Amino acid sequence: MPSSSNVKGTVAILGGTGDIGLRISRIFLTEYREHFPVVRVTTRDPNSPKAQELAKLGAELRRTSESFDDVLSGVDVVINAFNTETIEKVGKELTAAVARVNPKVYFLSEFGVDYRFNEFDGYEHPEWPRKRVITADTKAALEGSQTKLVLLVTGIFLNWLFQPGLGIDVEKNVYTSLGPASNRIATTAGDDIGRSVARLAVLSLDPATASTVPTDLRIAGQNVSYEEIRDAVARVKGVPKGEIRSKSLEEFNSNLKAHPTGNVLDYIWVLIGQGKLDFSRENANELVNPGQSLWKWKTVEDQLRGSI
Repeated sequence: MPSSSNVKGTVAILGGTGDIGLRISRIFLTEYREHFPVVRVTTRDPNSPKAQELAKLGAELRRTSESFDDVLSGVDVVINAFNTETIEKVGKELTAAVARVNPKVYFLSEFGVDYRFNEFDGYEHPEWPRKRVITADTKAALEGSQTKLVLLVTGIFLNWLFQPGLGIDVEKNVYTSLGPASNRIATTAGDDIGRSVARLAVLSLDPATASTVPTDLRIAGQNVSYEEIRDAVARVKGVPKGEIRSKSLEEFNSNLKAHPTGNVLDYIWVLIGQGKLDFSRENANELVNPGQSLWKWKTVEDQLRGSI
């Protein structure tokens, strides 16, 4: 359950009917409604099934095409759940509106892989340089303002984890790592991302805890290895433990450098092999959900059980 804090505020969720935006919106409208009695959600189509689902939960729907100044008027917390392409189109207009409205907290759309430590010199996937520009521009625009900027990195979305492109082939029961199969992957379920955002919003609005929330932070519902994924599949599906394979990280990465691809999974697979998607030693799990006292993080095994 949410904190017993008396904090209350108004939240605007931009792109609130998208993949991660919908998960965040639902959490604010249900588990954290006590703290956020007004939940404003932008959507391209207010008549879509997803938008209407949120409206029935009490969301105040606004069109994405509306003026950001109007959408953000009177808002305490802004959550940007737009994808990178949309942010590039509206980024300057949106950031300028955030600077004018001056909400107390602004979550930039950083949910996903922590790309800050990438080492793809000259062949990085184009998504990440674009995100760096957006982040730098946002920080510059909000410099000197009273708005707290929060950049929350969550690892791979749990429902996106089971990808043959990452060497995780559940159907064939074969698990292929770049380098050791003991390398861990940070993964977080969509609902848990929503809970973490809501919890950080409450902490940021409370004067007693606002200083505990840093700008840059990472969470991981679970840090899990290829071996542990293999074992979870065996338990859930009642099949023998699958085959673990290993490919050369150096060879794969060298080939990627020589022949860059548009497939972001190729780059994420390298990051896993380099150990850069293991958030075990550096995460804010205890800040947002101390001792799992507020909720239980969803695990790979939970996800598998829910899919069969």
